[in-house]
Amino acid sequence: MKRRFKQAVLWGVLLPLAALARSVPASSGKAVLWGDNPCFIMNASTMSNGCSTRRGFEIPLMSDSATSKTVLVTAFGATASNNVGCMALGVNREATLFWGGTRRWLPAFGSAQVITLTDAYVPGYGYLFVNCHLDPGGRVNVVDHNA
Repeated sequence: MKRRFKQAVLWGVLLPLAALARSVPASSGKAVLWGDNPCFIMNASTMSNGCSTRRGFEIPLMSDSATSKTVLVTAFGATASNNVGCMALGVNREATLFWGGTRRWLPAFGSAQVITLTDAYVPGYGYLFVNCHLDPGGRVNVVDHNA
């Protein structure tokens, strides 16, 4: 009896939490401009800007529900010259309405940092993506979000 109760509690708590969070490696994205693809260097599924100027990178994210989204981008910049700034956007299926788009930058340099994005909304049958600007040497590691 106790065992079944514990299992029921675990399933009741863990299953909803698992459905709320997803992690996506940076390697699932692509350069915003096709010609910038050679600038992005993959290492252990992280993506770094290997060019001498700022470049744009986008990562599509899976969304299961029409709701506000929280997106956490883990990124790295050794110095302010290697900064990374990201924004999350929800878009309707016709790509005529956008929600979100406040770009936030690394809060510190020299270690991996989390950029928290909270202003995206995905409507029914819409989609979600994160757009990042990477200065030379800037790196995106992983993106976590609520589905």
